[in-house]
Amino acid sequence: MKLKFLGTAAAEAIPALWCECEVCKKAKALGGKEIRRRCSYLLDDDTLIDFGPDAYWQSVEFNIDLPSIKRIVFTHSHSDHLNPVDLFWRFSPCFSFVSKTLTVIGRPRIFGRIIEHAGAAGVSDFDTLHLKRVPAVPGERLLDGDLELLPLGANHDPHSDPLVYVFKRGGKSVLVANDTGWLSEESWKLLEGVKLDAAVIECTCGIKGAQCRDGHMGAETSVAFRKRLVESGSLAPDAPVAVNHFSHNGGANHDDFVKYFAPHGIEVAWDGFTLEV
Repeated sequence: MKLKFLGTAAAEAIPALWCECEVCKKAKALGGKEIRRRCSYLLDDDTLIDFGPDAYWQSVEFNIDLPSIKRIVFTHSHSDHLNPVDLFWRFSPCFSFVSKTLTVIGRPRIFGRIIEHAGAAGVSDFDTLHLKRVPAVPGERLLDGDLELLPLGANHDPHSDPLVYVFKRGGKSVLVANDTGWLSEESWKLLEGVKLDAAVIECTCGIKGAQCRDGHMGAETSVAFRKRLVESGSLAPDAPVAVNHFSHNGGANHDDFVKYFAPHGIEVAWDGFTLEV
């Protein structure tokens, strides 16, 4: 299983659109790994995890053939993870020629935002956009083709219906946990007995907010999150772990994060980074 990071930033991106902070100034000056689009992923060339405002840029930069994508799995309904505008261009034959149905997996609020935007242009059904809705229910495994998903409730804005997911395919599994603070005990319990081959852990609050653990996580909490996965037996001590979903408000650039996390056996993701198990 191969997970490519298409974007590794929080909502404002890095450098943030309007920001004059030192992190953004350094990112502009250095470029490369410092340039972070809004967070999303490509799983095994057929699955997108989130579809935000940088989707077009990401599809071109990373040579993604969007018509070959079978499904989009949404973590929550915030606009940096869900861009209904670019899903509306699936309206066929008005804007595009679309012959394949795209499965959309997520909570009801996801579906509501998509159809709300389409409805403003007179489209009131998912069939017109060639979309198929598959509800994700926390704690209930679902199978779409050969991909198995375990959605878990996230600690994030409750109005966004937030989830994190375990993805399993071909005997391998990976946890993708961004846009969440420390998980509830209910979600931790659901992870007990789940064997993970890799994990992606969020770090929105960075080093400046290292102890943040409600709604988002900081660097210290990200380390503790990995430690709990290992101690629970879900994750082997040498399994690959990467942190992701960085905000410029976290007060750190890429090299700062690398120095912080290296002693803890955690890699720092960048746009284009690939985690393979």
